[in-house]
Amino acid sequence: MTGELAFQRCIDPACQATLPVDSGQFTCPKCASLMDVAYDWARLPLPRSLKDFEAGWARRSDPLCVSGVWRFRDLLPFAAAHQVVTIGEGQTILQRADAVAQFAGLNAGRLYLQYEGLNPSGSFKDNGMSAAFTHARLLGARRAACASTGNTSASLALFCSATGLMRAIIFIGSGKIAYGKLAQGLDHGALTLQIAGDFDDAMQRVQQV
Repeated sequence: MTGELAFQRCIDPACQATLPVDSGQFTCPKCASLMDVAYDWARLPLPRSLKDFEAGWARRSDPLCVSGVWRFRDLLPFAAAHQVVTIGEGQTILQRADAVAQFAGLNAGRLYLQYEGLNPSGSFKDNGMSAAFTHARLLGARRAACASTGNTSASLALFCSATGLMRAIIFIGSGKIAYGKLAQGLDHGALTLQIAGDFDDAMQRVQQV
């Protein structure tokens, strides 16, 4: 334990080495497994129920309350409010799906589907990207890179373009390409590089930059 409320912890249960949340190291220095953000929940004042968030939801002029991610920021206390990056992701609508419910053997009104296509980039990846981009800002990153030809690259490029905080770099392999999503990255000014190799090779390039 680092003594901080938020820290990084190795995902290997046999290791669980810890680092400061702003260390900038994504692999464990002891076993080379991935690091994940963790919290000292025993020291954090946790909301008792969803009703504790309702006061914040009413503040529609506050971007952090509009975000479907950061309205729950009490549960993501790794960055101060002024460091959070949001472009209005989340809070997508729930649509009643009685036909699908009937097919699944459920009564009408018992099944709702969440339409993530209403996110800024058209993908649910914006939710996770908001947290990842915030962490990158916390580290002082000037560039953000990913290996993707789909939703991740579109989301990353949009966050970079909308905020102006970083330059987007997208590595794509030589296999099948989702041109619609690739076009989104290009439209938002991402530096897009195709390599001779597959997704794993592209991920190695990401780690190098």
